[in-house]
Amino acid sequence: MSLEIALFMLPGLIIGLTVHEFAHAWSAGLLGDDFPRRQGRVSLNPFRHLSPLGTLAIFLLPIGWGKPVQVNPYNFRRPRRDMLLTSLAGPAANVLIVLLCFCLMQLTRHSYALGARGTPWLVLAHLFLNLVAVINTMLAAFNLIPVPPLDGSRIWSVLFPGAWRAVQKKAGRVLLIVFVVLAAQGGLSKVSDFVMRPVMGQLPVADQSIFQGRFDIAMSSYDAKDWAKAKSLFTEALAVNPASDQSFYYRACAKGFLDDWAGALGDMDQAVQLAPASDAGYYEFRATIHRTLGHKAKAEADEKLAKSMQPSAGSQPASDSRPAQ
Repeated sequence: MSLEIALFMLPGLIIGLTVHEFAHAWSAGLLGDDFPRRQGRVSLNPFRHLSPLGTLAIFLLPIGWGKPVQVNPYNFRRPRRDMLLTSLAGPAANVLIVLLCFCLMQLTRHSYALGARGTPWLVLAHLFLNLVAVINTMLAAFNLIPVPPLDGSRIWSVLFPGAWRAVQKKAGRVLLIVFVVLAAQGGLSKVSDFVMRPVMGQLPVADQSIFQGRFDIAMSSYDAKDWAKAKSLFTEALAVNPASDQSFYYRACAKGFLDDWAGALGDMDQAVQLAPASDAGYYEFRATIHRTLGHKAKAEADEKLAKSMQPSAGSQPASDSRPAQ
């Protein structure tokens, strides 16, 4: 795993592991075992729960782990049941985080709701919540695998005590080594894909992602010179992001090729209003439209504005991508 990806995942992993281990300690206290509380584990302070080796592993493997919560089953009122509930509390806490992220992502998915200044922050928040949801889903799923020190080893030892003791005695360490090797080689990807696909399919998609997808498809039609389809697809993109000056620009170009010059003028008025003051290309094309419609004075005014500006390098298509006069 690259350093950039690991650092990007680290905040979500810290949140997930902290809440995971806190849930173990808190549930143990509720069920009669005060040992984790006396160790200071009933806390949301990450430094009380993070394992140096488990945190370092995220930079080497696609997994990480926290410091296991030690419990004394003899303090439980009903040892077998309470050990099972305490072991399940960690994965359950991760599932609750996923549900919380889902609710918050419903609020951040509207990328353009706060205007141009707010869009980057909403996109960043949505991406962060998405990543936290993904990591916590993985933590919940992998901790159900019956390999120590994962929670699944405790869960299965309670559900199938005799069978699990036999397996643990013969192949406990071997299972752990195999698990680590598979994780390092990407062999657990099928497990993660099986879990992640249905979860990712339910997470709210940000308007920015929807817009970008529609814009890219519209540009493909534009490049293929399918002007009618491009016009329709840019309209769909603008329905998501009505502040996209480039969508107005390219739709105006498509309308020009379809000889809808009045419609093209309306789109270019919108593009000019939305575009930065340095975009001379918009004024040049609007001048072309004005000349086509016989608006000589307005065409000359736009040409004068265009000449007074420095063209924005690479931001607009070449002149031969626009309809001829």
